[in-house]
Amino acid sequence: MKQLSYMQEFFLCAVNKKGKIPSSRAGYISACLIAGGMAELLNCGSIVRNEKDKLTAEKPLADNLPYLKPLYEKIAALKKPKSAKGIAEMFIAGFSRKPLDELCLAFGLSLSEAGYADALTKQGRKKVKIKYAPKEEAVKRVIEKVRAEVLEEGEMTAETLCLTAMLDKCGIVRNYFSKVEAKDLKKRVKEARESELYASVKEICDSVDAMYAAIIVVMAAGATSR
Repeated sequence: MKQLSYMQEFFLCAVNKKGKIPSSRAGYISACLIAGGMAELLNCGSIVRNEKDKLTAEKPLADNLPYLKPLYEKIAALKKPKSAKGIAEMFIAGFSRKPLDELCLAFGLSLSEAGYADALTKQGRKKVKIKYAPKEEAVKRVIEKVRAEVLEEGEMTAETLCLTAMLDKCGIVRNYFSKVEAKDLKKRVKEARESELYASVKEICDSVDAMYAAIIVVMAAGATSR
């Protein structure tokens, strides 16, 4: 089976058995998907951040990131660079869920093609609706990897650190770990981010933190205006 990125692994763990983002954590999970996606695009050089902290497309989308195509295309179509907050508004501001749904479908399709999720179809009033449900064994494999590397003090990869930080940030880490384990995970991630060994990962996590904070502001403003 194809090796997954930490963002694909995050999506596997974030959606439920019906392939949906749980309503109780929808805002936080959506924020992580968008923020983490932008961080991944920055890390591979498909987009760049200018001196005014605004983002723009720099080169074509990397072949191994098809699940970020909806996000990349939004950025590539911009007439001028936008901040992370401005880009997030295109996905979560207003009443249309289409942009965010397209991003989730891209994630789900990539996982289905790799053998980690099953396509679920439902006939809607106008068209067939598709969701991608994570395979139980795929999710279990991801969680066991996190447990082995983080809780059992194994060699923790940069990808696992990023994944664990995202699971903690959106509040779903306790779906898979006990209260004590969740506390230990948080502590280990904090220690790793402060270590020189993970300097490059710290930069990615800090970038996600900043984008995440901006996106949460957008969501809060949208909720207030409704």
